[in-house]
Amino acid sequence: MSEGTGVLETLPFRVLIDEAMTLTRRHFRAIFPSVALPVLLGTVALTVAQARWMAGMSRLGAAPAFPAVMGSFALFMLGIAAFVAIKMVAYGAMMAGTVDVVAARPLSMGACWGFMARPRVIGTIVLGTVATVVAFLFCFFPAIYVGLLLAYTLPVMRDEGSFGVEALRRSGAIARFNPRREWSSSSMLKTFLMFMVGGLISYAVSFMVQLPFVIAQQVVIFKNAASGEAADPAVLMESLLWLQVPGAILGSLAEVAVTLYLSFGLTLLYFDLRRRKEGGDLEAAVAALEARVGVPAGPGVSPP
Repeated sequence: MSEGTGVLETLPFRVLIDEAMTLTRRHFRAIFPSVALPVLLGTVALTVAQARWMAGMSRLGAAPAFPAVMGSFALFMLGIAAFVAIKMVAYGAMMAGTVDVVAARPLSMGACWGFMARPRVIGTIVLGTVATVVAFLFCFFPAIYVGLLLAYTLPVMRDEGSFGVEALRRSGAIARFNPRREWSSSSMLKTFLMFMVGGLISYAVSFMVQLPFVIAQQVVIFKNAASGEAADPAVLMESLLWLQVPGAILGSLAEVAVTLYLSFGLTLLYFDLRRRKEGGDLEAAVAALEARVGVPAGPGVSPP
């Protein structure tokens, strides 16, 4: 079978993003609420904590005590770390759900959340995160490369049952698959484009839904400055929580919705790459077997 036909036929990127949108609309109600709720609660809590922390730091005065500053900062950083962990687990459960959908398995978000609670899954995610951070220490572009290589780690864990270093290695092998050695069929390029499309959509949607609240905040700030009141900036921002929180809520919901679309896109790409890679490996194995037993090449030739 030639590289341009059959199992090695490349899924066009246009078809990929269209199918991802179709699946997103079809399964939105089944996946979105269970992921959006914890992310939403974490976003609101972090927004309020940030405003209160800035106001609290302002009230410490011009020369605050070092232990008080470091204690407050440490608590705030722990809050950020907890929020990041919640988002990682929530988005992991989301991708586990998209994998089940594309694999034509019954979808249960409870089972997907349970999957993300497994120690081997958590350990693999931590291992991949450490690898990306180490790559980032060298430069921005190595971090992008490593991130693309590890983009299919969760689908590999969910669909193939591999964990740890084996899951990372398997994700890298799938991400690098490019039998034609052409940019048009590059798996890495398609993965990067999928992330770029998702990022652009997320930025555009978040900007549109939060713009009215940002404008309202600026109007309040300018009115306060025009009145001659010398309000502390941190205290002023705390007083604007009634505008910050709704904007953060809408932005968070938009981000989760776009991430669901991105997850379906990456999941579809994973199954397409795996299908073509396994098909190519099967063809290579058959060709090697035929060579060993002396079967003549060519169509219509039967073994002796």
